[in-house]
Amino acid sequence: MIEVKPLHYFVAAYEEGSITAAASRCFISQPSITHAIKSLESSLSVVLFERSKQGIRPTDAGQKLYRLATDLLLQHQQLEATFTPNNIVELHLYIQPDINIEQYCYIMDAIRNASASIELLIVDTVEQAQLAIIDEQRISSQFQLKMLNQESYKLVVRRDHPLANNNIVRLESFKDLTFIERPYCTNRKAFERLTNEKNISITYKGTSIHDLQIQGLVKLGLGVAVIPESYIQQDDDLKYIAIALDTPMTRSIVLAYRKLPSVLMETIEKIQ
Repeated sequence: MIEVKPLHYFVAAYEEGSITAAASRCFISQPSITHAIKSLESSLSVVLFERSKQGIRPTDAGQKLYRLATDLLLQHQQLEATFTPNNIVELHLYIQPDINIEQYCYIMDAIRNASASIELLIVDTVEQAQLAIIDEQRISSQFQLKMLNQESYKLVVRRDHPLANNNIVRLESFKDLTFIERPYCTNRKAFERLTNEKNISITYKGTSIHDLQIQGLVKLGLGVAVIPESYIQQDDDLKYIAIALDTPMTRSIVLAYRKLPSVLMETIEKIQ
């Protein structure tokens, strides 16, 4: 008889393409994932994955089991919800650290209003999540996506900075500036590629850990910074300046989701 828990671990490994990522997603050790898969292979007398240094790849038997297992796990979840009305369904949510979550409170409200039995739990990595608010570039193919917003970047300077009188700046103006580094930026490499093409060397004076801090450092006169426009705030001490680029640089914020209860799928489809 096949138990439900090993099927959970198998599905996680299949979707992540990695034993390590599956273990992170399921909050267990890698040997536990490996043991569950070997147990299934032994019970079914099949090989479910081909192993290599690049990770794991499902065999034909693995693909067949995945289709059956996902249906069975969803039915199992629905069965528990139907016959255990007070049963709490934990929904694992990942929020990318440099996204201004205040803009998306309506999503949290919609989820809470969908069912009183749903409890949102914040997880550390997207691999552990069923639902994520994240930059589209950072999401894997296992997720479905719903576009939430597309935003550009602005140069933020102090009001007494020489560029503060400008409403727009070009990359050439960056040559003599001292920047606060934003190491977590998804478009960092693309930005550096643009400056390198114009032989502009960026000077960094410090590093921030989030976008509210970076604006505080700019306000202290420690440098300037490039931040997403969603972090623009009313502040008499700061000026936000558009950046003129031949090809606009933007990021797409999406609601990513997978394997949600049917009541939530209906809610997700209604979110604008």
